[in-house]
Amino acid sequence: MAFAILALVAGGFIALAAVGGERPTLFAIGPYLWRVLAFSIVQAALSTLLSLVLGAALALALARRRFPGRGMVLALLGTTMVIPTIVVVFAVFAVYGRSGWATGVLSLLGWRDGFSIFGYPGILIAHVFLNGPFVARILLDSLSLVPAEHWRLASAFGFSPAHVFRHLDGPVLRAEMPGLAGLVFLLCFKSFAIVLALGGGPSRSTLEVAIYEALKIDLDFGRAAWLSLIQLVICLTLTGVLHWAFTRPPTAPTIRGLIQRPDARNRNLKLLDAIVLVAAALFIAPLALSLLSGLNNILDVIDTDLLRAFVTSMTIAVIAATIACLLALALASAARRQRVALRSPRAAAFYDFLPNTLLAVPPFALTAGLYLIVRSFVDPSSAGFILLPLINGLAAVPFAYRSLAPRLLTAEERYGRVAAALGITGVNKLTIMDWPLLKRPFGAAFALAMALSFGDFGIIALFGGQELVTLPYLLFERLGSYRLDEASAIGLFIVLVAFLLAHVSGRLSHAGD
Repeated sequence: MAFAILALVAGGFIALAAVGGERPTLFAIGPYLWRVLAFSIVQAALSTLLSLVLGAALALALARRRFPGRGMVLALLGTTMVIPTIVVVFAVFAVYGRSGWATGVLSLLGWRDGFSIFGYPGILIAHVFLNGPFVARILLDSLSLVPAEHWRLASAFGFSPAHVFRHLDGPVLRAEMPGLAGLVFLLCFKSFAIVLALGGGPSRSTLEVAIYEALKIDLDFGRAAWLSLIQLVICLTLTGVLHWAFTRPPTAPTIRGLIQRPDARNRNLKLLDAIVLVAAALFIAPLALSLLSGLNNILDVIDTDLLRAFVTSMTIAVIAATIACLLALALASAARRQRVALRSPRAAAFYDFLPNTLLAVPPFALTAGLYLIVRSFVDPSSAGFILLPLINGLAAVPFAYRSLAPRLLTAEERYGRVAAALGITGVNKLTIMDWPLLKRPFGAAFALAMALSFGDFGIIALFGGQELVTLPYLLFERLGSYRLDEASAIGLFIVLVAFLLAHVSGRLSHAGD
């Protein structure tokens, strides 16, 4: 299965590179390349820095404070990863656009000129809104794993806030920050929908947007191949560094109740935490609440076009989730076999690493290459129905793998020797030994993969049209024609479905066996 995935990816890139036509050299696209590459790196670096600052400050404030509604805040922080990027684009327009809430407040305060959201301002706002809460949630979960005995010792020794940060919070942040920084940078570096809508012009494009423009607008397959190769090298290098340098064994938390942190009573920290929480709420809440503006118009957009787009999105999501979970299960089984049966940890590490490499693959380039292959066998107008679920499924494999691989190892540790003694292998081993432990994480991975695919506005940008319309594409059309009332209702509909799927995923992943 691993070699099938590698062959699929390699075949797509070879087909793209081998297509006929004039092929520009790397030097011929040099000035354009450097401009795009510089913008990609700068916006990703700034987005990463701001997301880490917001996330770390918010995580520390939430770790020290208990207040009514804190549980709801934590739930909202954990769901930002499934908010479709095209919906975030609408939220930025609704709050910071020419007729947005923030612009109205600035006008009342006397600043009538406002500011343009196109370029760095809009891109940074959207990226930080998506990634800042995600960073906060990950760091908060890590801070909660500090053993209870450490906090008791800190209280007994009368640690000051500086000592608490130096000996307890600081080591956790230093351990988590590099990996989070690399992940957020990778996501922002590959950003597409946000940069496409808020970039403001060709001078502000990421490599992902540049590949899309080369394929969709210019039909320049040679330039797309070069840009894809450069992005692939950069992203694979970063992914490899993240995997090998920052992969740590899981930490077993101690059983602990609520423990009063010794720095929670400090007045200066109370004031600082209040400022952080209020500032974060003023930044996140308007963007999140702007999605509710579609309530007034949701009945007006329920028509044949919406229902057809919904059915198309759900169908693609189900197929993509099936592909993602089956591939992840096959890779996890191969990794377990190499690690346990064949005693080959290096081969097992390869299977563990392979899902992460799919995050580095430029989806537009892979799609274009596969399109050149499948158009010889199927009607080109129906190629999108094949490639959309396939590419979305591949993109969800890393998330599904993280849910399934640990449970397969747990099943082997508990029942592997008994199954070997009884001669239970193959499908019987999967159904009898693995499935009781696997069914809940499999369902969680399936729901999460559906949520990620349902709201994706990526490959549909290449194939979207009268024959193939998903809900994100329909939202993009409404935004492009400035029908913001309809766009708000469609965006709310997308978010509700994505949140429902994410909620199901969370409930299944945290449910007991």
